[in-house]
Amino acid sequence: MSSSFYSASTSVAQEFNVEEYRHWSPLSQTYTSADVLQQYLRAGWQLAETVKVETFTLGAGRRVSVYHFVLSKDGRELRLPIVSSPFVLRTVMERGLKIIRLEAEPKH
Repeated sequence: MSSSFYSASTSVAQEFNVEEYRHWSPLSQTYTSADVLQQYLRAGWQLAETVKVETFTLGAGRRVSVYHFVLSKDGRELRLPIVSSPFVLRTVMERGLKIIRLEAEPKH
């Protein structure tokens, strides 16, 4: 059974140490950090075998990649869009996740 981030998030905070908990909501932030992914993994959430990656070209030819992770636990599902970082790249490599490249929408 799969549910959205919104219904899962109501009870998710109870799984974490209050002092270490890092809140994230797709209603207020487009992306989250690797810290949030790390806290879910520590709490026993499982990563899907695939991760979707969107790469955007910014000014002066700079590029940034956003990794779209799907995690699940006890019939709940979370989707976390995370800007690339060394932790994200290491997680993908160490867990042997299959990468699916998405075409980013052009910015106007």
